[in-house]
Amino acid sequence: MLPESEIQALVRLLDDDDKEVLDLVYTKIKSFGPEIIPSLESAWTTELNPLQHDRLEEIIHDIQFEIVSDELSVWVESEENENNLLRGFYILSKYFSPDLKFDEIQKQVFKIKQSIWLELNYNQTPLEQIQIFNQVFYGYHGFNGIQISEKFEHYNLDHLLQTKHGTSIGLGILYQIIARELNLPVYGVPLIKYYVVCFCKRTITDFSDAAELEHEIMFYINPVNRGSLFSRNEIKEYLEKMKIDTDARYFSPASDKTIIAELISYFIELSFLKKMSDKETDFRKLFQIVMGQNY
Repeated sequence: MLPESEIQALVRLLDDDDKEVLDLVYTKIKSFGPEIIPSLESAWTTELNPLQHDRLEEIIHDIQFEIVSDELSVWVESEENENNLLRGFYILSKYFSPDLKFDEIQKQVFKIKQSIWLELNYNQTPLEQIQIFNQVFYGYHGFNGIQISEKFEHYNLDHLLQTKHGTSIGLGILYQIIARELNLPVYGVPLIKYYVVCFCKRTITDFSDAAELEHEIMFYINPVNRGSLFSRNEIKEYLEKMKIDTDARYFSPASDKTIIAELISYFIELSFLKKMSDKETDFRKLFQIVMGQNY
């Protein structure tokens, strides 16, 4: 790591008009990776001109975005990612909360899981198990949600765990994560502008045939309505109301990759609505990492 005096010298060069010099400064600073961020953040609070502040902020963002991109790429490549939706959700939340620690998130999730496990009886029917799950998740822990939101934080894992409030997709993903930790075959079903989960007859490992998987579903669960149960017909009515053609994927459990891509699509659309082109570009890149195609 460079001495602080040399870092300060590099930061002062950020208002240089020479593009070649500026490119060299960017490259030099970024070459130190995430370890340099605390020093850059300290430099940002010093007396710099607006241009230096803007460019320093851009460098910090670029380094942090590279971390998220790299971690998401590893997650996609990992053979275990289908069993670790929590990590995928965590990685995306790091885009907004770079200092977020996975072990701290795990501890919070484990406490919720443990409290439900203490009340759960695996000799009960699926309906009875979900009733117990809902009583603890919504009643004891106080989770609640909304269908969609124009606030980014309402889609993030750390905000959800802290406030117990989030959107249907954020709350639904957390619901699914905890249920799967408890060996309950609960999976996500992404709809247009809505997200529900379903209870299946068995553990699903192959998500390639949506039409076939639909036969595995016992019932659907609405995460923002305190885990209320509903049927396939209600999804059909929702699609008709939204004027969306019926498709098997709207009735079937989705893979973790599909779910994370769906969450990213919310961020893309929200960035577009807020006219945040830089964020929109970032999320389109993340979508391509997960799905291997443009959004």
